[in-house]
Amino acid sequence: MKNLFKKTKLPVQIGQYKDIFLQPTEFIARNGKSVYISEDFHRKISRIVFILGDGKITISDYMYNVLTQHFQDFGEDIETLHIEKQKTIL
Repeated sequence: MKNLFKKTKLPVQIGQYKDIFLQPTEFIARNGKSVYISEDFHRKISRIVFILGDGKITISDYMYNVLTQHFQDFGEDIETLHIEKQKTIL
């Protein structure tokens, strides 16, 4: 599935990435739940936040934005799959 949704990188898309993912949120990490991720993902996300976020966002902000976008993009698909799982067998 690598690069399944990869698009060509136009300047507008790079700006959209910043607008969507590299923005501070109102989310307070201590009000959430801990989630374990691989060391590799943590390293990559830390670098994205530190270098591209210009010290304005946290890992929690970034993950909140990524998941928000994921649910916007795939929410209907998730709902459809959920409904299919709820159908009776007989």
